[in-house]
Amino acid sequence: MKDANDLKKYSYSVIMTGYIGLKGTAILAEKYREKLDARFPLYLSREAMEFGGEKDKEEFEAAKKALTDHIEKHGAVLEETAFATEVKEGGFLTGLYELAKESGLGFELDLRKIPVRQETIEICELLEVNPYHLYSESCLIAIVPEAGALVTNLLDEGINAVIVGHTTDKKAHILHNDGTESHLNRPEPDELNRLGLI
Repeated sequence: MKDANDLKKYSYSVIMTGYIGLKGTAILAEKYREKLDARFPLYLSREAMEFGGEKDKEEFEAAKKALTDHIEKHGAVLEETAFATEVKEGGFLTGLYELAKESGLGFELDLRKIPVRQETIEICELLEVNPYHLYSESCLIAIVPEAGALVTNLLDEGINAVIVGHTTDKKAHILHNDGTESHLNRPEPDELNRLGLI
């Protein structure tokens, strides 16, 4: 039988801050600018090339501080059950895999809630790149209690944040996507690696 602390941690939320694939999008926009400009308005590639810049880095640092403050506010009980990882090479799904290993917790996520910029979607579709395996910076995935309050605080500070899933009392890592269900697999190579860009 699970004790009260076990039951409590199974109601934790999985949150994300920032947007996936920003740095990878910027690299793709610079490398394939001519191809993008032939398909989209010129501003799209120019704006995408700025992704992961100073503004995004400042928001990322502010999000990390807010997350740390949130954990400290809720006391030492969170030391074993609050987890966070920065999404980098390998993209969102690699970061999620690392979070799963670190936490040891099962969870369910809705991929439709994962924050992604429209420019990233357009560029990835044109170049046949999977945004979930695209290099990221300035993006956090975390498992925390009382996530609603944290997300509200982040949004109030102008930092993009969203609850994308929740922990469960099972070890499985389930991904939902528009009516389909799959399990989180081992990380795949970063799309930039596949294209020979890193």
